[in-house]
Amino acid sequence: MPITLHTIAESNSGPIHLVIGGYRSRPTANLLRSAGLAGSTYAVHWASGRWSEAGASVGVAARGVRFGIPALKAGRTLLGIGSLAGGAGGALVMGAGQFRHRYFCARRDGGLLPAMLRGIPGITKRPLILYGHSLGTVVIRSALESLDEHHYRIEDVVLMGGMASRRGWEPLAERFAGRLINLYSPRDSILSIAPVWDRVVGTGEVHRACEKLLTGNRVITHNVSGLLPHPLNAVAHHSGYWRHFGRYVNRDEQS
Repeated sequence: MPITLHTIAESNSGPIHLVIGGYRSRPTANLLRSAGLAGSTYAVHWASGRWSEAGASVGVAARGVRFGIPALKAGRTLLGIGSLAGGAGGALVMGAGQFRHRYFCARRDGGLLPAMLRGIPGITKRPLILYGHSLGTVVIRSALESLDEHHYRIEDVVLMGGMASRRGWEPLAERFAGRLINLYSPRDSILSIAPVWDRVVGTGEVHRACEKLLTGNRVITHNVSGLLPHPLNAVAHHSGYWRHFGRYVNRDEQS
């Protein structure tokens, strides 16, 4: 699916808000409107995948259970354990493969985003605020890396439960004028098991190796685990940022 832009609210004045959902997830238009963002709001839809993709890996796991449980009940312990382990392992391998493909899509579609934004009225004259959740933060990072040929007034960048790395944000500091706001939860189990090599922004603070490039007053971090649903409900905890994100862009509340 090509990357597309969907209007949530439009205005001739004020900032332009670009909202980018994560892996297999998009916030609803009503949820975005409830944030009360002044100006125009657009949702960016990228090739984030659908939950129906999980059918194959769920089927592998279910097959393992279907053969494993009866084998254990019949006293065939090795066969039962082997079937269960094989089903779980196969599901994990397939799930990891699907995730890595979507990670590639996030990088690719982020590179396409800057050129697509030229169709937004007033895009070069109004401040632009980027919001990304989960793999949407990878889309944002890729977009920031691809801005050389475009002249947008990017103000703030908001990361929520992000899959992007905590490292390497300093070279991107000149691509936006305002703050890098990172909303994270160290109790996010979805991010903890994600098949990525680096530590991600969604579980901790952004790493700053060079104060001159990305000064401390430009990096705002919030541990919001207490505001999210209980971590035992892993999916709800990981996706619960959308009910609170609007408050963190208001500079009055930051002071």
